[in-house]
Amino acid sequence: MLSLTRIALLPLAVSLALSGCTAFPVYQPAANEPTAPLKVSGWGIITFKYCVIESDKSRQQLSIDDKTLTTSVPAGKPIMLNAYRASSGYQVVHYCNARLNFTPKAGNTYVLNSGMVGEGKCFVELVREDLSTDTGLVPEPSVEPGSC
Repeated sequence: MLSLTRIALLPLAVSLALSGCTAFPVYQPAANEPTAPLKVSGWGIITFKYCVIESDKSRQQLSIDDKTLTTSVPAGKPIMLNAYRASSGYQVVHYCNARLNFTPKAGNTYVLNSGMVGEGKCFVELVREDLSTDTGLVPEPSVEPGSC
C-alpha cells in the first residue's frame, strides 16, 4: 500500500510531467544531415519524433535560438512536431499538447505557430515561406494531424 507521503506527492509528479517539466534530449543534426529551418511563434516546449522509424518512440527537444526564434528540423523524413504548453491561473493549471505530422524539405523554411485558445485547449499550425506570394507564406501540403 502506498504511504500517505507518496499519495500526497502523486498529483505533484503528474502535474510536473504534464506541464512540460520533463527533459528530452536536444536534437543535434548529424554531419551532412539535410535540415530545414523552422521559425517558431508562440511559447512552450517544441519536440519532434521520426514517423518512419516504428521503434523510435523517443522525442527530441528542438533548441530554439533566443534571438531569431529559429531552429532546424531533419529534412526528407516524415516527423511529428509536438507543442507542449502549460498555463496556470488561480489554483489551476491548464495543460495541452498539440501535434502535427509533416515532411520537411531541404531548402524550404517553415513557420510553426502554437497557442492556447481556452482552458486546456491549444492549437498548432505550420506554413511554408514563399516570398513570391503577397503574404510570403503558403500552406504546407504535407501537414497532417499528428498521429505517428
